[in-house]
Amino acid sequence: MLDLLPRPTRRQCVASLAAAAALKSSAESDVPFERIDTHTHIHRISPPLFEGLKKDRVRCLSICVSREIGTEPSALPGMIRGTIEAHRASGGRLAWATAFDARGFENPSFAEEATAGLRHSFDQGAIAVKMWKNIGMGIRGKSGAYLLPDDPALSPVFEFIRNSGKTLIAHIAEPDGAWQPLDDHNAEVSYYSKHPEWHMYERPGVPSKEAILDARDRVLSRHPQLRVVGCHLGSDEEHWSRLAKRLDTYPNFAVDVAARVRYFVRGDHEEARQFLTKYQDRILYGTDFTLPSAGEVQAEAQLHQTHEWDWNFLSTRDGLTFRNQPVRGLGLPDRVLRKIFRENAIRWIPGIVG
Repeated sequence: MLDLLPRPTRRQCVASLAAAAALKSSAESDVPFERIDTHTHIHRISPPLFEGLKKDRVRCLSICVSREIGTEPSALPGMIRGTIEAHRASGGRLAWATAFDARGFENPSFAEEATAGLRHSFDQGAIAVKMWKNIGMGIRGKSGAYLLPDDPALSPVFEFIRNSGKTLIAHIAEPDGAWQPLDDHNAEVSYYSKHPEWHMYERPGVPSKEAILDARDRVLSRHPQLRVVGCHLGSDEEHWSRLAKRLDTYPNFAVDVAARVRYFVRGDHEEARQFLTKYQDRILYGTDFTLPSAGEVQAEAQLHQTHEWDWNFLSTRDGLTFRNQPVRGLGLPDRVLRKIFRENAIRWIPGIVG
């Protein structure tokens, strides 16, 4: 693959994009339909952001996440309350996804308590459920073994999600760099240097990335009627052919491109074009934008610019600038763009357009 970029940083991808990306002109993109960003984290009311989304004709899915690993108190209840308030204040432009705390998976009452919490969220308007990377990479049982996605304790939760007609949004595993040494050959060295808790290299007892993704695949196989959207290209961002096989094998599996457009930018563009065209019914647009605790006007501008840059890269063959490097857009056909930026979201995450 052609590497057009310096090694990318991790997370905060939206802020980096906004700061470094230059649009081809000062004119705004003329997008002929309302777009949907299926991967954001907006957990409080933000009038500047909501006004910007309305002006840009963009809807978002705000995803709650249960991030805890050890015995610390859960931040999830407060996150859910704030997200419900934001959903209502946005006039429905902001849909939302709930989550469940998996740390008690060995307790006999786990499934009952988890599904009760999800039921309450569904009653409050949640349209999907997030499963995060701490399943597979962080939460351990009493024996010290890591909780994997296919653990039998989680199966009743997945069945409840399916029976409720909701979608499971799964961020399982990480880029390859999480299991590699932190050196100049690691494309994710910046992120894992700052977040060593997610650097798995030579950590005793840690499952391999392949083991974690295989466990997720067994969930797909055992629950064929459960809709699953794999975040960040299903953590196969560096292996499109491997992702293609998974999409071919599991018809209930789709992926989003949140914080992963950069992999298409630095990869072989013809290969990227062919992949996105072939799997045009299984790709959802997303950014992984997180609303910060301050600087709402700047945050709105960053999200706007990211939406504009991603649209131009995917929709045109024009010359663009990304991190001080010249790139050209992929120029996907209109029918593919409509699916990636809108129609797939409606089909894979019912209720995202109220």
